[in-house]
Amino acid sequence: MPLPTTLTPELQARVDELLCERNVLGALVLLCRDAGLQPPPSIHETQDFLHARQRELDRLGRVQPEPPPPTTEQLIAEAAAIPAPIAAIEAYWDGDTQGWHVVLVAVVRRPSSRHPTFDEVRLTIVDGGGDIRLFNDQAPPWSDEQSATAQGQAIAAHFSVPFFFASPDLPVLDPPRWWSVTHPQRL
Repeated sequence: MPLPTTLTPELQARVDELLCERNVLGALVLLCRDAGLQPPPSIHETQDFLHARQRELDRLGRVQPEPPPPTTEQLIAEAAAIPAPIAAIEAYWDGDTQGWHVVLVAVVRRPSSRHPTFDEVRLTIVDGGGDIRLFNDQAPPWSDEQSATAQGQAIAAHFSVPFFFASPDLPVLDPPRWWSVTHPQRL
């Protein structure tokens, strides 16, 4: 039985509420795990349903507008509040079911599971429009890269630390990180 026909009006209202708040993950967890649907829907079926439903709610004007991206000044203030010393500002690509985006982080001096000397503190995620850009000749250059590079360079200049973006021109999973290039671990 298709997913939309198995939802009670109460469950559909809760799903719609989450989607209108742009909480797709919350709606996914609700339908796949918490709603008690039998048999439980597959993740792929649920994602397809939720994205179609969110588009419909957006068309009806019910989805909250996306918040504006943080300004460089806001990111500088956020970085200044980090208690560990900032060693660098770094940008790297990450991807999910919605497409590629750039993660902008402050690399700080404190041990972590990633490196014995350094860790990262996420400042923002720059998302320039999803992977449809690959099919409508809008990429490259990637607006994500341009925005993240401009903000990252400004933040790095403010703190007098380097800015690092290993693969600005092309999304790459698992790019080399600043600490692996500048401070490789010795085995």
